[in-house]
Amino acid sequence: MCAPKRGRSQQFITTVIVCWRMASFSFRIEVRLSDAERRPTMRQQLFSTLTVLVALVGLSRAVVAQPMAIATLTPPELQELQRLVPRSAEDYYNLGLMHQGRGDLAAAIDAFSQAIKLNPSADYYFARGLAYYDQGDMQRAIADFTTALGDDPQFIAAYYNRGMAYLALQNYDAAIADFDAALARDPQFVAAYYSRGMAHFDRGNVELAQRDYERARALNPAMTAQYYDRAPRPLTGGP
Repeated sequence: MCAPKRGRSQQFITTVIVCWRMASFSFRIEVRLSDAERRPTMRQQLFSTLTVLVALVGLSRAVVAQPMAIATLTPPELQELQRLVPRSAEDYYNLGLMHQGRGDLAAAIDAFSQAIKLNPSADYYFARGLAYYDQGDMQRAIADFTTALGDDPQFIAAYYNRGMAYLALQNYDAAIADFDAALARDPQFVAAYYSRGMAHFDRGNVELAQRDYERARALNPAMTAQYYDRAPRPLTGGP
């Protein structure tokens, strides 16, 4: 894998991370790279591991990670960030990402909450929603993803991750609706087909589940071939 690009710690840390949970075929997208392209407030240099395995996910600019890969700062940059006295929403957001990368979710949530107080943007609600998701607090995660979508109805990753939170709560109708919304905005999103197929399967609709798994496999056989046989036996066409 290519080494991530690195820059000054004051530059926005923007990474797209996909967690592949092999047992359940579920994915989670962390932070969207497209923010740097669409939002003028975002910095242009990114800490990322994006140029390798792009085709393996089905959502452009994403990287497969198992169990998780996080773009990191160099030790001097990390020390600089730790010494930083946060003054802006962006500072708190960067600090939150650092805490989240270290697994300190409570500190990450606190930092993202401070960012939200200064600038209640979709990006910061989305980031806090992911931290709540990692804590297992699906209701708060859903609330933050919903707020993010209220600000940005085209936020594909927010639809997808809210769908994953609904799926964890076994609210299959809501999960499927969110996966539908993500796929309506990105029909090549392989992970959303897998996750929607899982929701259909858990509802007992094997036919629709099989259709989604087949769509994912057709779109991206390079990724799906090695995992497809892990799907429930009725979905693989086996005996």
